[in-house]
Amino acid sequence: MRAVLLLFACLVLSGCGLVALPFRVTGDVIQVVPVIGKPIGAPIHAVGDAID
Repeated sequence: MRAVLLLFACLVLSGCGLVALPFRVTGDVIQVVPVIGKPIGAPIHAVGDAID
């Protein structure tokens, strides 16, 4: 079961998904900041979407 989950994780995170992950995580973390988080975090998160 562990091998199947590892294989699935590798397939999901391969290629563009692996490159886009830091942008998505950073955008989500920044969006938590009150007042300025939403306008600053949205473009960063959009970069991750554009990479995919």
